[in-house]
Amino acid sequence: MEENREYIIVTDSCGDMDKRYYTVNNVEVVGFSYTIDHQKFTQCSEREMDTKSFYDRMKKGSMPTTDPLSYEEVTKKMEKLVDKGYDIFFLSFSGGLSASYQTTQIAAEDIMAKHPGSVIRVVDSTCATNGQGLLLHLCVKKKAAGVPLDELVKYAERTKGHVVHLVSVEDLNHLHRGGRLSKASAVIGSILNVKPLITVDDSGRIVNYGKASGKKKAHETIVKHMKQKYIPGENEEVFIGHGECLADAEEVGRMILSEMPDVKRIRYITVGPVIGAHTGGGGIVLAFIGNNRDAVK
Repeated sequence: MEENREYIIVTDSCGDMDKRYYTVNNVEVVGFSYTIDHQKFTQCSEREMDTKSFYDRMKKGSMPTTDPLSYEEVTKKMEKLVDKGYDIFFLSFSGGLSASYQTTQIAAEDIMAKHPGSVIRVVDSTCATNGQGLLLHLCVKKKAAGVPLDELVKYAERTKGHVVHLVSVEDLNHLHRGGRLSKASAVIGSILNVKPLITVDDSGRIVNYGKASGKKKAHETIVKHMKQKYIPGENEEVFIGHGECLADAEEVGRMILSEMPDVKRIRYITVGPVIGAHTGGGGIVLAFIGNNRDAVK
């Protein structure tokens, strides 16, 4: 790698940041595809469905499916940047939930073999939705501060296990249907008015860690658990994702700001269709920097 060669941050669309964020911060994105009602769309592209319409269709019974990240699209994106003389830092959706990390790693190796001297570093975020978005945001800030590529890789690897996801979903059936959760874990989703609580473990897989009676209690519980796990002074900005239920997300945000005064800002992010296909609408995702991803007591 040339000593002062520039690099570009690239990621996939499962971080669920809005397109303006990517543009403003010079981040390149490869979009995941999804199908709903026999129509195919690609997230973060000219052909995508707005989230409200997507979740409205799900409420009416539509059952979306998602496709693996395309090797061809990843290769096309990377090769375009390498041809312009850039090295690449690629932050990938959790390898514990998708083959996207492996696909991206293979594409990177193929391109480096084809273009000697190019450097592409692929990091498995072990994160999903706004957890991946939070890690991306932290990496963007490090790059803006002048951190070189290999140091950024070390930072991301060191930090990703501290990105904690605390999630309240309406039920677990969508996750089971998509193969992200076992049937035994998903049974709780059918119990009347019981809201499942899930998290992401160190391998980047989804695990069911508890339940709460009703939406309000679920929100109070994940905030309580965040208070137990977050690192004071390391969470000036907390990310809250929501399945097209901003009012619920804002209620959770107010609780966080009230109970954790060192948190100064909340960034609200709509969970996109690719993740939403597996979590359904109405969920809340807290993403923050915590001491570890161990199960919350």
